[in-house]
Amino acid sequence: MPRVAVFCGAAAPTDAVYVSAAAAIGTHLAEHGVHIVYGGSRLGMMGALADSALAAGAPVTGILPRALNTPRITHSGLTTLKTVPDTAARQDCFMELADAFLALPGGLGTLDELTAVWASAAHQDRAKPIGLLNTDRFYDPLLTFLNGAAAAGYLAHHPHLRLNTLAVVDDDPAGLVASLLTRLTPRRPVRRALASTRTGT
Repeated sequence: MPRVAVFCGAAAPTDAVYVSAAAAIGTHLAEHGVHIVYGGSRLGMMGALADSALAAGAPVTGILPRALNTPRITHSGLTTLKTVPDTAARQDCFMELADAFLALPGGLGTLDELTAVWASAAHQDRAKPIGLLNTDRFYDPLLTFLNGAAAAGYLAHHPHLRLNTLAVVDDDPAGLVASLLTRLTPRRPVRRALASTRTGT
């Protein structure tokens, strides 16, 4: 079963279209037999993603910094919940556990997670695929920046990091999930980071 790490916000967005998009992503990933790894919250888009995926029968693993593991924040119905010391450790878990990454609209935390996995691809022989859900053209400014960086030569030494090589961008949840999964490489053996997790630890 492939594992996809999904990055998205826990804050409630001002436009409900983003929450609907997160729920749609959860459903489509479940329909494709994906094990979802995400931030572990029950709030905002995170909660919508997890609820829809669980309702559709997908296993969902939450990775939550210890300071955020509170009844108000933590999703209590996850397949697996792993608590880690901080957000840096959470990023390490995402990178280790996931076969691909999917970024939904979000704030600084989402951007931090996305850029971390994108930058880490420069040091990998075979980078894991990345998807961007461009709901309501949310990621257009970031795409402009990345294309500008490539044009200016900042990605010249890492051509596989360019948008058309590494990332799939779509505003349609179903199309994005299908395209992202076609880029998956064969799975490696079960990773120690996931094998060692226990619900609620």
